[in-house]
Amino acid sequence: MRDHPSRQWAVAAALIASVWAFFLLPPQQAAWSVDGIPPWLGTLDSQPVYDGIRMWLASMGVYDFYLVFGAAASASFLLLWFATGPTLVALGWSGRVLGWLLLAAAPVTLASYLNHPADAPLHGVWGAEGIALLAICLWAMAVAIVAPRDVAPLWERLLLAATLLIVVGATVLLTYWPHGSLVGLGIEAAVLAAWAPRADAEDPKDTARPNAMTNAADGT
Repeated sequence: MRDHPSRQWAVAAALIASVWAFFLLPPQQAAWSVDGIPPWLGTLDSQPVYDGIRMWLASMGVYDFYLVFGAAASASFLLLWFATGPTLVALGWSGRVLGWLLLAAAPVTLASYLNHPADAPLHGVWGAEGIALLAICLWAMAVAIVAPRDVAPLWERLLLAATLLIVVGATVLLTYWPHGSLVGLGIEAAVLAAWAPRADAEDPKDTARPNAMTNAADGT
């Protein structure tokens, strides 16, 4: 089993994942929609920091900004996997599968954007991060149902069950996936990292049910 981050580091990682996805959103939406970018995102995209990044990329001969700002979102999936590790392991086998889906979404997103050109060798995987997001949302609902009831409190189950609504709401609000979706998913992960029971017993409130937590971590 991999070492688990402390609760504070887990929350920080989840929030960084959300912030990073939001930071990438304006230039990515600009690269995707060009003149169709929402005005508020256009205002953000016009900030000097993004012009500076594009100038730096151009100086290195990189002009495919859609690829760069898109592929960079894969880091958010890695951060979410890191942040939710101890929480998901505590939920038994179904939680572990959800963790694997989060981890797998990172290379899927990277491969998707690398292969977005029409002549790319694996052009068929372009957009596969959407399938990965859907799988995460649907499996989170399954976890809410099958996770051990003596480990997962009701609020945690309800939050997991609402993952699809959270992701869809964030996507609609922020007008782009997976970046907008990851903003919402990161906030959800931060809540889980902050207050949900963990597979370790580093916090006093996590030691109240040591037998249940141990059994969940062992997958029994």
